[in-house]
Amino acid sequence: MDIEELEKHIIEIVKAKQIKNGGNGGNKMDDFDHILNLSIEDRNAFLQQMVDENKIVIREGANHRMIMLPK
Repeated sequence: MDIEELEKHIIEIVKAKQIKNGGNGGNKMDDFDHILNLSIEDRNAFLQQMVDENKIVIREGANHRMIMLPK
């Protein structure tokens, strides 16, 4: 997969989770490991790039960081 396909797939997963839980909560950072197949550092850099481009947001949850769509 190229970068655009990976980003599209991640956004689809995040959208599906937000629809399922009514917009509360989000995905954990490691929910995408099976798609990205990257080291933790590279995965985090990839997700941070998506944050910088306003495609996703990362919020601090009670137990871990949550990935959500921007509002």
